[in-house]
Amino acid sequence: METTAIVQGTGMSVRPSARCGRGQAQPVKERTRRHHGNGFLNHSFLPFWSFSGNRDRIVREYFHSLANLCGFYHLPIPPTDLPFPQNIYHTWQQVAEQVAKIDRNNHCVIIKDRGKSAVLGVVKTYDLSHCLFYIPVRAYWLWSQNAEQKRITELLTVLFAYLHQVVDIPFYAENGTFMDCQYDTLEQWISEAEHEIGNDAEEKAWREHQEDTLYEMKRAGGHIMPIIKNPVWLQKMEQVITDFHHRDKHELEWELLAIEMLQLYRQYPKRSVTDSIREDLVYPDEEERIRVEQYISFYWSDRDCFQDELMDMINCSFQEIAVQDEPTIVHCFDTLPDTDRKDFDFETRLFELIERLRDLLNSYDHEEHHPTV
Repeated sequence: METTAIVQGTGMSVRPSARCGRGQAQPVKERTRRHHGNGFLNHSFLPFWSFSGNRDRIVREYFHSLANLCGFYHLPIPPTDLPFPQNIYHTWQQVAEQVAKIDRNNHCVIIKDRGKSAVLGVVKTYDLSHCLFYIPVRAYWLWSQNAEQKRITELLTVLFAYLHQVVDIPFYAENGTFMDCQYDTLEQWISEAEHEIGNDAEEKAWREHQEDTLYEMKRAGGHIMPIIKNPVWLQKMEQVITDFHHRDKHELEWELLAIEMLQLYRQYPKRSVTDSIREDLVYPDEEERIRVEQYISFYWSDRDCFQDELMDMINCSFQEIAVQDEPTIVHCFDTLPDTDRKDFDFETRLFELIERLRDLLNSYDHEEHHPTV
């Protein structure tokens, strides 16, 4: 993967780098294994760079999978008269190059699992195009303070609960998360710059506005986080969404979004955004990576007084990291893959829904809607 700055999915251009610190994100936590419809999620595959056991069995399994792979991709089977194991590595190198030419997101590997010793597989990655999937919460916070907005507040509460509890999207107020670290750094900058403020009234007013924003952001985060963590809201998700009936065109957009998210939850009731991340198969030797909890998160606002500085920091953190953890599918060619299977169905629908949710929230996250400005 190229060394590329990450830009927000809304099309925001990369700004000049601001001072920032790196390595602030927390390591990925080990998740309890769950039952999934995609069997590969329950397997721990290993690359085949050394061999042990019955050579005849290894050769038989490998060349059977080679024939399946070449037949699936309509490739000629590479001839070889080399001895074992060079015959395996030689043919693998040839088909790996051809498979990558078909799709640059395909990685041909030799893997072994509990049942097989050496099988060709194709690891497919979901190309995120270096986008950030950040969900702003300020509009939700403002609605929650208004009794007249109870319907939309409840609808958003169950959507946020699903995204946080099941999809595992971190919340900015959670201690130690990537976004929490970014806001902590911003607060430190403001505190360190206090002595630099002179008698300029405009500068003082701007600094006070930043301090007020930080205060409100922390207050809102402390209020919202326990709500969306409450399992009761997840249990009420279907009822709240099916009871919501739009009264105008704006509410219709929210209703359609909520129905599609409910359908996703019904079809994948335990699926998390991290479940298909496979560091062991895609660039496994790269220790410095853009991790999923760094590019998918709840955060305060896309329109507040810290947005420029925040995006500068994130771009600065990411611009020299060559590898981004992306969703992964593994096709093992010990048998022919199911041609009817939809790769990345969950991820495609989820990311599209997150973008629609973000856009709807941003449309009501303006200064004129903010009572303190």
